[in-house]
Amino acid sequence: MSTTIDKENYIDSLIIKHIDVSDVERAFQLESEGYPPEEAASLETLQYRQKVAPKLFMGAYLPSTSSSLNLIGFIVSTSTLSKSLTHESMSLHEQEGKTVCIHSVCVDKQYRRGGVATKLLKEYISSLKGSGDDGVGVKYERCALLAHEYLIPLYRNVGFKLMGESKVVHGPEKWFDLVMEF
Repeated sequence: MSTTIDKENYIDSLIIKHIDVSDVERAFQLESEGYPPEEAASLETLQYRQKVAPKLFMGAYLPSTSSSLNLIGFIVSTSTLSKSLTHESMSLHEQEGKTVCIHSVCVDKQYRRGGVATKLLKEYISSLKGSGDDGVGVKYERCALLAHEYLIPLYRNVGFKLMGESKVVHGPEKWFDLVMEF
């Protein structure tokens, strides 16, 4: 993957935008590389989430040598009427839900630990906080997610509060509930 961006300065060149249908397969590739098979969302699940909640599916892109954009990371969510992420909320989207449930935060392995996830999360949260301010759409009240223990510092760094061990079972490792109230 060749880019015109200097590895040292690529964070400033990131373009954060909603993911188009044409980029869902690349997002699936990142999802498959970033999660064990028993935890990764299927292509069909990502396609569903992009179709029903396109404003909750955002990507981090780098300009490439062909003047197109190269997806190197993404966040995908749905919304729920519940105040927390539940097993049920992982498989459906409730249009009027005021809680955004983040299902995946993935970054291409060659760009991990370089600030991509942090920048993506900050811009994503900013867009969620501003939702509904124009009188159109839902005004979100909170954002919830599940994380493995080693990722808790990343999410706390951008403002999430650790609520404790999750009741959700998804794969062999324990998950922890994190929430950010707006």
